[in-house]
Amino acid sequence: MIPLMRRPVLFPVLVLLGCGGRDPSSPFDDGTDSMPTTATSTPTATTSADGTTGSPKLDVMDGGNTAGDDGGGACPGVNGDAILSGTVYAPNGQIPIAGAVVYFTPDPPDPVPQLVYCLDCIELTCDDPYALTEPDGSFSFDTHAGSGYLVVQKGQFRRVTPLELSEGSTALDAALTTLPDHNDPASGLSIPRIAVALGDHDRLEHSLAKLGLGDTSIDGYEEELIAGTEPFDVWDNSPQQDLPGSLGDFAQLVSSPVLLEQYHIVFVPCSLQAGEYPAVLDDPIVLDNIRSWVAAGGKWYVADWSGEAIDKPFGQYQTFWKRQDSPTVAQWQDQDWLDLGHYDPLGTVLDPELLAWLQALPPALADINPQNDPTLDPLPTLGMLPQLQTVYAYSGIRELASVMVDDGMGGTVDVGHKVWIEGEGSATWGVPPPGQQHPLTISAEYGCGRILFTAYHTVEGRSYVGLTPQELVLMYLVMEIGVCQTPYEPPPPVG
Repeated sequence: MIPLMRRPVLFPVLVLLGCGGRDPSSPFDDGTDSMPTTATSTPTATTSADGTTGSPKLDVMDGGNTAGDDGGGACPGVNGDAILSGTVYAPNGQIPIAGAVVYFTPDPPDPVPQLVYCLDCIELTCDDPYALTEPDGSFSFDTHAGSGYLVVQKGQFRRVTPLELSEGSTALDAALTTLPDHNDPASGLSIPRIAVALGDHDRLEHSLAKLGLGDTSIDGYEEELIAGTEPFDVWDNSPQQDLPGSLGDFAQLVSSPVLLEQYHIVFVPCSLQAGEYPAVLDDPIVLDNIRSWVAAGGKWYVADWSGEAIDKPFGQYQTFWKRQDSPTVAQWQDQDWLDLGHYDPLGTVLDPELLAWLQALPPALADINPQNDPTLDPLPTLGMLPQLQTVYAYSGIRELASVMVDDGMGGTVDVGHKVWIEGEGSATWGVPPPGQQHPLTISAEYGCGRILFTAYHTVEGRSYVGLTPQELVLMYLVMEIGVCQTPYEPPPPVG
């Protein structure tokens, strides 16, 4: 989870709660706490005794353990006759996953909704021993032998496997603990429904494929998605790039609540409309669509030169440096207001859990240069942690705001941005001033959903084999932003 205040470890059980408090006029709200459904959607909730609907169980929150255990998931006095151990991996079967939850249960969990939805976190009792994976993806916990279901999940990625568990120790095969690479709820395989707005300068579809969401081909020193194998949808936003199977353009997607509700995550990489200001973001209806979708549980990822896509709908959360902020530049055209020119900021990882995971990655993931062309400049590695070299930044975050909302208990809570990585600014344009750090990777809560921004591209400026540090960070955050959170009422829009 991305906690903005420390909360107890919670886990969804069969008692299910809805989001509540959403605007009844929202296009994603039909007057109940459940999301709209279609004829092909998976049932999204159960009904409690008072007639209200609720969200399915999915994930744990961050913090201390309410049951009083040592963090490993076994409560005092619970002595199982079986021990489960193993390592959880990303869909590509190579990258270990930290903070994933693993448990063995006699009943299968409820299906993951196939539309955007609101999820609360519920406390796990001592009758349900579990484990949270270590930074290297490993886990071990006591449980009870017998017939049941092995559940492995992180965020909206989940694998459920029927299992006959014997007494004693069982080391689980990686095939049982690798997160799925496609969506097949009937077979116990769930991944988030993802939309990618294909950009000119940030080929995010290749990164997702390298994470295991699609097949890749390697031609020399180039590793790229094999078109047609991706388990996500592409909305074409680029006159310079093309990917077969595009469902339409970005403007069409964000203009339609019916289309948006089909997705759990929307990626808006650099850049929208070849770097030109996207006029669709001047439409107040479109901005309301984006906000309503995020408030209903959507995850909105924006990178670099597409900064307008986060600043326009969520302007109260952050302000950006502009070229006219530079003491050497008097004025620039409006379309350049977020463009600081190309710079490669040296970042520092601030989040201790992200840092621990990066430090635990095996050497082959920490340094991909041996797989790539030795005649070119080396790609960044993880050899300088906690410092992390990022590349291809064109925008900068000037200031983050405190965003206070009602906590439902007579007080307020700050749902503003968490800074994951901070770093240097653009020497070319002098913003921020030399020696001053600024946020490079941020995320915040909005209703039941989250917004995420990186000041740099996700993908390097050339083709290469493997995943660079900033792509690895993206993978970590995609997993993190999918877990449950407290559904505070979102702040009112500004402007």
